Amino acid sequence: MRSIQRLRFLSSPYLLSRFTPNSLPFTSSSSFPHALIEPTTSTTAATSLTQEELTQINLLIPRLCSSGHLKEAANLITTTFLTNPSLESISVSIFIHRLSLEPNLTQPMYFLNRLKYTPKTQSFLLPICKMLVSLYFRNREATKGLKIFHWVSRPDFPCPVDYGLCAILVNGFCKNGMVVEGLKVLRMMVVGDLKVGGEVRMWVYRSLLREARIKEAQELNEALKCVENGGKGNEEVVALLDNIISNWIE
Repeated sequence: MRSIQRLRFLSSPYLLSRFTPNSLPFTSSSSFPHALIEPTTSTTAATSLTQEELTQINLLIPRLCSSGHLKEAANLITTTFLTNPSLESISVSIFIHRLSLEPNLTQPMYFLNRLKYTPKTQSFLLPICKMLVSLYFRNREATKGLKIFHWVSRPDFPCPVDYGLCAILVNGFCKNGMVVEGLKVLRMMVVGDLKVGGEVRMWVYRSLLREARIKEAQELNEALKCVENGGKGNEEVVALLDNIISNWIE
């Protein structure tokens, strides 16, 4: 009973009227049978959750996923994030995997936009994007990864894009033959003053060679190495990337 009272912010009369105990695979002994939420615009953090409450939420998330109630799962996770739990303490990976199987981006973008427009959950955006994009590339759905890249590239994206996400994008695009897109991510890294590093540099270099862009591969590789060694400014690399991209598109 105490758990239900503490998690009242997760409850919704509207959703309670839509679900019965038989519609979701709960047991009659569950102390948390209806912890579903509607979208909320509240940014006030709730009190910390107990381990028991986290366990109940983690049991509920896969049940919502398996029954196709992805918006309810997104709302539950977003509201749970308001309590600032560690990402590892929530069974988010199950939900993200389920989202990655959707035929389009409607449900994934619903969740990402919930996080984006709820200020206290924005810190979870980049880790979630990394998980989702990695699955898209693994599933050979690079075009969905491209759409996520375009989304995080918008001026209103609330978080600075970090090396980890850029590295996943560059590697994924290069492996899927989308070299121009990989170059655009590389450009974003250079403009954002992110250290490119040898790994990303070699992914791009080898991809350009596979496309028989030998001159461009050599010039870009040398320019990036010069930046790493402090011998060339980012502006020159950006200009070189712009030239390669524009010539490729033409």
